[in-house]
Amino acid sequence: MDADHWEIVAVVADTLSAQALAGLLASEGLRARVQADSELLGAARQCRVLVPRSVIDRARCLLWQTRFSDEELCALAMGAAPGEGRERG
Repeated sequence: MDADHWEIVAVVADTLSAQALAGLLASEGLRARVQADSELLGAARQCRVLVPRSVIDRARCLLWQTRFSDEELCALAMGAAPGEGRERG
């Protein structure tokens, strides 16, 4: 059993966005996991991204520095770069 205590670092509305945030944290070397209020894909109304308590401040800072809009989170979750397909002006 994992001895670390896990803390909520973010709450989002869908599992894809939560997985995108967890992936971002993992890319920075932070362990992260997703906890949803439903086990049915697409049925979750709230998903929490958790990290070990020992890195909560670093995780919050990282997420604050990389604040994403809902559109950007969706693009990340779908594997596209944010803004892809939009015209730049």
